[in-house]
Amino acid sequence: MSLTFPPGFLWGTATAAHQVEGDNTNSDWWAWERKPGTPVAEPSGAAIDHWNRYRTDIEMLAGLGFGVYRFSVEWARIEPVEGSFDPAALAHYRDMVEAVLANGMRPMVTLHHFTIPQWFAALGGFMSPRAPELFHRYCKAVTQALGTDVAWWCTINEPGVLAMGGYLGAFGWPPGTTDTDSWHRAMNGLRKCHVAGRDAVKEVDPTAKVGATHAMSEYESNEAGRPLMEYLRKFNEDVFLEVCDQDDFVGVQTYSRVPIDAPRWAAPAIRALVGLAPLRRHVLPRLIRSRTDGFENTNRGPDVRRTDMGYEFRPQAVAATVRRAAELLPGKDLMVTEHGIAATDDSERIEFITKGLESLHRVIADGIPLRGYLHWSAFDNFEWALGYRMQFGLIDVDRASMERTPKPSALFFGEIARTNTLTV
Repeated sequence: MSLTFPPGFLWGTATAAHQVEGDNTNSDWWAWERKPGTPVAEPSGAAIDHWNRYRTDIEMLAGLGFGVYRFSVEWARIEPVEGSFDPAALAHYRDMVEAVLANGMRPMVTLHHFTIPQWFAALGGFMSPRAPELFHRYCKAVTQALGTDVAWWCTINEPGVLAMGGYLGAFGWPPGTTDTDSWHRAMNGLRKCHVAGRDAVKEVDPTAKVGATHAMSEYESNEAGRPLMEYLRKFNEDVFLEVCDQDDFVGVQTYSRVPIDAPRWAAPAIRALVGLAPLRRHVLPRLIRSRTDGFENTNRGPDVRRTDMGYEFRPQAVAATVRRAAELLPGKDLMVTEHGIAATDDSERIEFITKGLESLHRVIADGIPLRGYLHWSAFDNFEWALGYRMQFGLIDVDRASMERTPKPSALFFGEIARTNTLTV
């Protein structure tokens, strides 16, 4: 059976600067990777040298059949010192835009993907009262340099993950704070920075499509676990989606389902935990930090199929999150800006893509305005605190020789992109 997607549906793949470029020496992550006591498995180093190899990498992606390349620009390269913008770095990213266009693809540019300049980190990062002003200035400079050839802009990648992973300390990311005050200050700052970034792009190019990309999970719970589930979903997703009502599109990024079950006898304690400020302040952060996978590993028995990250193998979760985004922001154009799997067995990646796209085809049939699907990731790369051992890429990279080899999944997904059709 063939499933055809709407005319003009966008197909592509994505990367993030720090994960692929290499030698991002002015960023907070570069310093964090070398700081004693942090849980980073290995430093990013040269990554996959995309900074120098982007032209041939882009040619490879276009040759595989993809129509969109989503990549991020690195604030720490562009503004290595506060108020001083590096023209060479801006020219580099302009060259990337031109390379994407020259290869018949559309560029989608992410302005912030987890990393910040060290000088901005020293101010408190997204907790700083100056953050919106500084982020606006940076976004405006980038938009002016890259020009109107970029039709799609993403302001901030997964703000909920950044706030919980770094400012609450759930994933062992910088800045390494572990208190709810820092978490909520960062959330508030990220919300304001998204609006500031959106405004900056629109000031330069009112016709550009601007949105944020949101980590969303298919949350499930029993009755006892519902208060905790609703609390986590609110502060990981909803508070950020609330400030996107004026966006041109919403990016949805989904990897799994998050079940939060609790025994009936625990229900009063959970309600108290979520409902009472002193408990939320002191107990809940420890609970969240104890689950450094962001609750995706919540156990529902030994027979649950898992990805290499430990997540439940649940490609259909992306349909649930797209439907929820459509409910929260009715009529808003939606884009799956990330969906993928850590898998050493590439046949699992093909299965993941197939089942995910089957579920999304039904979403479109129901009239939800889904405009495209970008797979994470183009290449095996640096997976933050986990280093290089997780393989999310459609393309294998030998980090000794830097040789690129498309996997069968790259050829499979490229054929879908070329034909706009999934055969099941």
